[in-house]
Amino acid sequence: MIYFILNPTAGSGKAKAAVPVIERIMCEHGVEYSFVYTSRPDDLTRVSGLIDLDAAKTIVSVGGDGTIQEYISLVIDREINFGVIPAGSGNDFMYSAPGNKRKFSSFEEKITYYTEKIIKGEIMYIDAIKVNDDKYCLNIGGTGIDIQVLKDALPLKKFFDRAAYFISLIKNAVTYRAVEMKLTVDDQSRTERFLLLAFCNGSYYGGNMHIAPSAVINDGFITLCEVKKMPRLKLITMFPLVKSGRHTKLKDVSFINCSYIKLEFSGKKTINLDGNLFEFESPLTFKIMKDAVRFIA
Repeated sequence: MIYFILNPTAGSGKAKAAVPVIERIMCEHGVEYSFVYTSRPDDLTRVSGLIDLDAAKTIVSVGGDGTIQEYISLVIDREINFGVIPAGSGNDFMYSAPGNKRKFSSFEEKITYYTEKIIKGEIMYIDAIKVNDDKYCLNIGGTGIDIQVLKDALPLKKFFDRAAYFISLIKNAVTYRAVEMKLTVDDQSRTERFLLLAFCNGSYYGGNMHIAPSAVINDGFITLCEVKKMPRLKLITMFPLVKSGRHTKLKDVSFINCSYIKLEFSGKKTINLDGNLFEFESPLTFKIMKDAVRFIA
């Protein structure tokens, strides 16, 4: 059985529009399938109750990165394949997966292509990031200026689509202030003021911004991107470089490959996990889970 978990609001309705195409392809191939529709954020308990995990061969996320993040826990360390039909606004995780930068002439061609990949079921093992022992992140987690960028971008997405993230980046480069946090990477600790910390399994986020060009989804590492406090003018000039990954040459930007991260801070902090925002109290931990997902590539 192939289960399609579908967020009908993803991509301003694109995910819902994919349903007839998916149904046509599945029927043509005579494959048993079922759709499970999400009804609200944090719908995991209800949705998981509608899926027979013993009978499931594959679970497919139809939507954007947020849908992936919410339901990836259903397949972690299970003999269940995980597929993605990208129908969200950003679909950043798929840019990090091999062979997924292909251009399509139409939405129907795109959905057909990915549905047929699901049926073929060719898998590769990829990593996941475990967050505080109760949540998972398949692409990128982050805190700092990117949180405010994401918050400000949300109301702009219906007007500017992917460009909403970039517009918000420029605005916050002027207004955001660096925050002091204690950072432990594997067994090394230090306290500094950071503009941004990104905990990367994949390499793209925020509307295909190439935040961690060296990150690989199956290398067994978290790639930590640190952006330290810098003059605002320099920050403004940095963000256009992120789109192409050229920010890696700046001295205030650094990268570390690691397996464990602990973050300590005052009060509560908003954390971005694959585009979903969560409030956490200190401390917050990130741990790599090697080969945790049977991903249909």
